[in-house]
Amino acid sequence: MKFNMLALAASWMLATGTAFAQQETQPACPAAGPHGPAELHRSWILEGWERTPGDPAFKFADKLGRYYDLDGEGVFYDDLAPNFRTARRAAGYGAMWEGPFNNMRAAIHAVSDGPDAIVGERVASTTLEFVARLETNDGTVTAIIDRSQLGWECDGRRWVIRHEHNSARTVSEGEIAPFLAQEAGKK
Repeated sequence: MKFNMLALAASWMLATGTAFAQQETQPACPAAGPHGPAELHRSWILEGWERTPGDPAFKFADKLGRYYDLDGEGVFYDDLAPNFRTARRAAGYGAMWEGPFNNMRAAIHAVSDGPDAIVGERVASTTLEFVARLETNDGTVTAIIDRSQLGWECDGRRWVIRHEHNSARTVSEGEIAPFLAQEAGKK
């Protein structure tokens, strides 16, 4: 009986030890799906940067904090950023957008190409092209096509943006209208 108990205990330790070891080797951040970098890039633009009339004040940490390590370092650049500044911390990047976004009545987006992704265990790179219709509170409308590239890092729990580069060009509203109509049809 003593031998059987020892054999049973050894078998249990071996089985549970193998299960724990398998759990530890699985990546902490998913490569695909709604929490993978490609779909996060899509929701980053379509949800995070979206603004509709009547929305509360834009607070970067509240609206986009889930995509960034707000206290972490990185390189964040957008050629539409105030004074063409490059930020080295996500919180600083967000702070420079709060004024311009609070001066917007609406910011409506659609993805026109992508997302495309290269995903490793700890880092990933995603690109997509989006269109946007930006309307300020005084009624000025700007239409853009923007190529966006995000560099992601798995922080052990989730993917966070560490590098961001967005390059936009101004176009006519007619050029982006089909993409906005298609996106509106999905909602």
